Amino acid sequence: MNVNNKDIKPFYIYTDKNSLYIKNINEHTEKLCNNIHTYSANIDNSKKIHICCVDTSGKLIHLSNTNGYWKKNVIGKAFNNIKNIKNLRTYILNNYLNIFVVEKYPLSDNLYRVSHFNFSPSNYKVSKYHINNILKDKESIYKLNIDDSSNIIFEYKSPTSSRLDSTSNALIFNSNSRIWTTNNTLLRSSYVPEANEYCSHVQSNIQDDIFEYCYSIDYKI
Repeated sequence: MNVNNKDIKPFYIYTDKNSLYIKNINEHTEKLCNNIHTYSANIDNSKKIHICCVDTSGKLIHLSNTNGYWKKNVIGKAFNNIKNIKNLRTYILNNYLNIFVVEKYPLSDNLYRVSHFNFSPSNYKVSKYHINNILKDKESIYKLNIDDSSNIIFEYKSPTSSRLDSTSNALIFNSNSRIWTTNNTLLRSSYVPEANEYCSHVQSNIQDDIFEYCYSIDYKI
């Protein structure tokens, strides 16, 4: 795997029987964690690997690697029912981790909930926010981008009372205050392309999870 950084050696991160592993180019395999339901990872500006996971009990876990050593931190209980989790993505902005988790409504084929977790690995003070009643539209659940001030722009559609139409919505996560807002002035010069698990051909200025293409790997030791 090539992550476009000559100082970072190719490696794989994968799960097998709910255990999380990392395998480097030298064929060395290391077991990182047990009982993992889903995971996502990225690399910060200091070339440190960050892996965010949800385990089989619904706990949110953060793993980081410094100088070859892995550190595990359990953020806390985040989900009561992991069966509804469909996707997890990790983005790193201004040394803060942003985790987006998509859950499907159990009684609807097109409604979803997205949970956002924001924290710094230096103190683990978590800011969390839930966006409900998201309507899947043309194979897309949400659209994500970053403006010039490093604010996260989150666009989605929600159903109307008539059930025959949908409403477009936009939320902005202020990277300084760490608060979500509907302030439309932040959107005037922002183009928001597709950035989710269903769309990969549209360009975005947000750095995607580097392990996206590895999610379906069923590697046997």
